[in-house]
Amino acid sequence: MAGSASATALLTGTAAVLVVLLTLGLARAGRRAWLAHPWALAASVAAGLIVWLGATAALAQSGVLSDWSARPPRWPFLPLTALVTFVLLSRTPIFRRLLMEVPSWQPVALQTFRVGVELAFWRLHQEGLAPVQITFEGRNFDALVGLTAPVVAAGIAAGWVGPRATVAWNLFGLAMLVNAIATVATCTPGPLHLDWPGEPFTAVAAWPVVWIPALLAPAAIFLHVVSIRQSLARLAASGPEIQRGNHEKRTAL
Repeated sequence: MAGSASATALLTGTAAVLVVLLTLGLARAGRRAWLAHPWALAASVAAGLIVWLGATAALAQSGVLSDWSARPPRWPFLPLTALVTFVLLSRTPIFRRLLMEVPSWQPVALQTFRVGVELAFWRLHQEGLAPVQITFEGRNFDALVGLTAPVVAAGIAAGWVGPRATVAWNLFGLAMLVNAIATVATCTPGPLHLDWPGEPFTAVAAWPVVWIPALLAPAAIFLHVVSIRQSLARLAASGPEIQRGNHEKRTAL
């Protein structure tokens, strides 16, 4: 195990809350989409996430992921697997039906979980288990996304944050996430390592920190993609409405 009880509680709590909220959101979207068994679908997704978390924790505890002499390094296969799974699921007809029923503010609001991740990074640094550059005291500014997510989500729900602003915020969030991922990756031992100050960040391959690349970071990317797709769909739908409104005005004149 990497980190104290407080760091462990932050990461396990963040992962648990994310799984619960994703499950509830899927169930509600399934009901709106008139799926036959929405709760069964949501429970299946929750079970899959729990199995994935358990499997990655077991791999971390076994020491397989922390063999830093392996080429290529083993821990990056976890986020790649999660991202491929998300992409495949997003291409299914059921997902497209669910996407239409998820309120556009929800994927943004869920990004608040990133505050918990950044606090865990900071706590690990305080304990000497993480270099400063992967925290908000260094060059990781991903906490800004988590802090602004509730405000942007509230604006979307109230109507004063439109789809263009939502896309811009999501692009900002992706940029912050890419910066954080690149910083973490170049702090680990291996071919990507850069000459950062401090010891290499080996805790990324230990539980519970391994859940960040295994689930939390891919989930953040997935939520950004979902929100951007929703916003682009709203923009596409608003185009014909504006044209119809202009036509009606010209007809009236």
